Amino acid sequence: MSAPAMERTTPALTLGSGPTSLRRFTAADAAVFAAIHHDALNVKWAGSDAGMTVERARQLIEGPVAEGWDNGSLLRFAIVEQLDAGACVVGTLSLQNVNRTPGGGAASVGIKLLAAGRGRGSGRRAVGLACDHAFGTLGLSVLHWHTTAGNHASRVLAERCGFRFVAEIPGGGLVDGAVADGWVLVREAAQELQLQPVVPRLTDGSVLLRALQDSDAEQLVANCSNAEAVRWTTVPLGYTPAHAAHFINTITPEGWRSGKTLTFAVADPGTDRLLGTVDLQCKHPGAAAVGINFGEHARGTGAAESAVRLLADYAFNQLNLSFLHWSAMVPNWGSRKLAWKLGFTLEGQVRGQFNDRGTPADRWILTLAATDPGRPQSPWDGPPAGRR
Repeated sequence: MSAPAMERTTPALTLGSGPTSLRRFTAADAAVFAAIHHDALNVKWAGSDAGMTVERARQLIEGPVAEGWDNGSLLRFAIVEQLDAGACVVGTLSLQNVNRTPGGGAASVGIKLLAAGRGRGSGRRAVGLACDHAFGTLGLSVLHWHTTAGNHASRVLAERCGFRFVAEIPGGGLVDGAVADGWVLVREAAQELQLQPVVPRLTDGSVLLRALQDSDAEQLVANCSNAEAVRWTTVPLGYTPAHAAHFINTITPEGWRSGKTLTFAVADPGTDRLLGTVDLQCKHPGAAAVGINFGEHARGTGAAESAVRLLADYAFNQLNLSFLHWSAMVPNWGSRKLAWKLGFTLEGQVRGQFNDRGTPADRWILTLAATDPGRPQSPWDGPPAGRR
């Protein structure tokens, strides 16, 4: 049976795991999306549509909001707060006019809250998550905050979140539907001394992609000491708890901070037990290489295939990459077959390009484009199962 196509979908992207988190809107949020626009303060200061219907809200979520995520120009999040009644959407936060360049890029931050989200720190925590995502994951260098002159609540929130006032623009604001002067505030990545990257949580129900944590260390040691990992990957020989601690607390956070290597833990969503790791090695604009290492207990369960599908969905739909590359040392047929299942196309075999612990080895190189279906593109030409 063929694997499903790698469709452009809305993955379960979540930023933050505390009292406040950010996630993408779905059609089920239409009523609260409309309510945010009915809020009197949002109508006054942000030009919200006081007459928005639930049906119109649903159309916006499934249309322009989804399109903004697809093309990367407008990333609109739901602000979710843990209230006494449970998890509730209390506002919307967006990264608008996103312009990513190899050297950085810029975007504007916009926020609208319901009364339930005001006066409890929701806005400050939400903006902090968005800024960390913008600087740490998207690699932007500048964020702008536009508000109408006189909207002191908005300006105070911006300044509490590290933005500094830079200009007052005649006609740059809107109040009660009329043009007014505007304030512009700026926050720069250069201000960030110890930026703590926000690692998204992605799930399809069968696996969970999340940040690595200290409790993963023991299983990580087991995964990296396994004979298959030692044979086919570049994990250090004699992998110890010290190696695991350094990888979890130093190498991985630095990879997210720099945007060069985005590593996820792959866990069982029911038990949170570590299954393996996957990563995106972002060395060139618009493309990344996929890295993968799973424990023996997770092999043959389909977890690796599900994890890489989530990773590819995140790469294409959230980071707006155009290509993913996959390489494997010859003759790692297991790795090559997984890539084949996911729709990667074999581009060729390069002699002597793989460093097999000091000895040159051949490397297979495969590619998946954002427009490719996520299923095999040709018949399997490797050995049958059990004859690798």
